[in-house]
Amino acid sequence: MEFLILLFGGAMMGLGGVLVRLAGDVGVGPFGSAFWRMALASVVLVGWVVIEQWRTARSVASVALPEAELDPALEQPAPVVPMWFHGWSKPALITMAAAMFAGDLILYHLALFWTTVANATLESNLAPVVIALALWALTGIAPSASFLLGMGVALAGAMLMIGAHLNHGTALLGDISGLSSALFYAAYQLGVQQARQRLRTLPLMAWVSSGATLALLPFAIAQGHMLPTAPIGWLWLIGLALVVQIGGQVVVAHAIKHLHPGLASVGLLMQPAAAAVYAWLILGQAMGPLQMVGGVVALGGIYLARRAA
Repeated sequence: MEFLILLFGGAMMGLGGVLVRLAGDVGVGPFGSAFWRMALASVVLVGWVVIEQWRTARSVASVALPEAELDPALEQPAPVVPMWFHGWSKPALITMAAAMFAGDLILYHLALFWTTVANATLESNLAPVVIALALWALTGIAPSASFLLGMGVALAGAMLMIGAHLNHGTALLGDISGLSSALFYAAYQLGVQQARQRLRTLPLMAWVSSGATLALLPFAIAQGHMLPTAPIGWLWLIGLALVVQIGGQVVVAHAIKHLHPGLASVGLLMQPAAAAVYAWLILGQAMGPLQMVGGVVALGGIYLARRAA
């Protein structure tokens, strides 16, 4: 049952790319949709914190209230990091996580406009590979042979997917943005996992989301195209914030706490797979043979890397 819940959560998160493109069809630019994604989510998260604090203040029970589950990254053990990272203050870690998350969304949303939803989403899911490589470089602790195999397979699959766009400048730029977003998302995960050791999940996510909103605002203003030209656009933006940013993460975080890591690794592949299906059915973005083969190979590599990490 928990595995089915995980698949459902991954399917919810897979809607993100399609909702960004649908919002784009009614005049909302990539930076605008990234801003509203975090701004609307922040309103809910901050309100959630206020309600939780009010409930805690009124509670007279001796048993602590259960903690909210929000981000799958927070449910994983904090990775071994260099000692300099441990000396960072909570505000510094929160600021770093918020800035990296904003950078991730900027690049990912650009990729969604420039390349296919399937490519952009799968490329951004290479973050676990980036984290392991970064920790290897920073700590000198080499990953296992199984991880290196999975990493090689994942990168080979990504190259196959990108290969179809080598003669298409904008699409190739989108693929580069998608791959770059994985770097920022990996840095976000490292920062937020360390901050999680000092702050509860719900307040942490409220702070990070609010910080990312502030970081994204000047980009959205500079680009323009912040407001949808049709009322339906607000539905896409609200869905992006509530269904993808909050709802999908809550469901996934709940499920992976009750699953074996190997099984959870399989379930987490639902997001890029679902994104490809949604893009085909809703946006008409069919994948060519080379992209399909590359996607399957990359998903297999990500699976191997996740299990070995």
